[in-house]
Amino acid sequence: MAAEPAPLRSPVGEFVQLAPIARTSVVDAVFIQIQREILAGRLAAGGRLPPERELAATLGVNRLTLRAALGRLEAQGFLTTKHGSGTLVTVWQEHAGLDALAHCLAAVTPGPERSSEGRFEAPFVALVASLLEIRRVLVAESVALAAARHTVDDLKGLRALALAQKGRAHDLAAFARGEVAFQRALIRAGGNIGFELMLNTFARVAVEQPNLVALLYDRIDISVGFYDAIFELLATRDADAVRASVRGVLEAIDEAWAVRHGIALQVSPPAPSPPREDTSVREAGDGAEFVASASPSLRAKKRRESPENGESQSKKRPKESRKS
Repeated sequence: MAAEPAPLRSPVGEFVQLAPIARTSVVDAVFIQIQREILAGRLAAGGRLPPERELAATLGVNRLTLRAALGRLEAQGFLTTKHGSGTLVTVWQEHAGLDALAHCLAAVTPGPERSSEGRFEAPFVALVASLLEIRRVLVAESVALAAARHTVDDLKGLRALALAQKGRAHDLAAFARGEVAFQRALIRAGGNIGFELMLNTFARVAVEQPNLVALLYDRIDISVGFYDAIFELLATRDADAVRASVRGVLEAIDEAWAVRHGIALQVSPPAPSPPREDTSVREAGDGAEFVASASPSLRAKKRRESPENGESQSKKRPKESRKS
């Protein structure tokens, strides 16, 4: 039987009991409801919110609570207050920052946002597509920079984090937090502070939105295999080839994820890369072929571009020309 929390004595001599606090306050609920209406377009840009007293009555909250929620929405760029005009809805894409992405996703959580046909609604699909695209760019560039700049100590830290991840395959929340920690260490190995600040948006999603995490991490087995392949890519020290390989594989993984969940996800084709042997990524499948394909293709590329190989090819050319 679990032990009861120890009572604490308050300054006035009464005993108080500490207990978990509800994560969603009334202010949060008002904030999310209004933000959801803005994201769905039901509160259109340029539109004016009802007077404060009327809006508070409609939502069933007091005016102080409403003001706190509206203040947060204004701080994040969704609303603006103009003297004599009231509170107006902004073009939030022009005013909100990257930090707003996590809050936007919270406002269009996967469960409630399914339509009657079982599909996800447009605001959720658009935001998740943006999130995945940012992730592809961030991860591909982070691995590329780390491949060029990592130290032995960086590799030791990354290997320890990857090893811990293999023991978290059955704990989704812990695995998501561990992946953020691994990505942070990878970014630090590449030495880009801006990327680490971008990562903080993903860190908030991993902690604050368990429903979305469960949806995105539906194949942890693929993610676990990704770590071993990362180390082989880092060992090549070839930033350009690593960038192209990781970006292409993440596109295949995201496309396969979208198919599994019935989402029409538009993924841009990967940038042209040097020819690779046939063991490179074949079909989108479920993305699992990455472990067996990305690193061998880079090694083959290295062999083709090595000085010894180039010299042998140059020696053959004169013979071919004489035959012609």
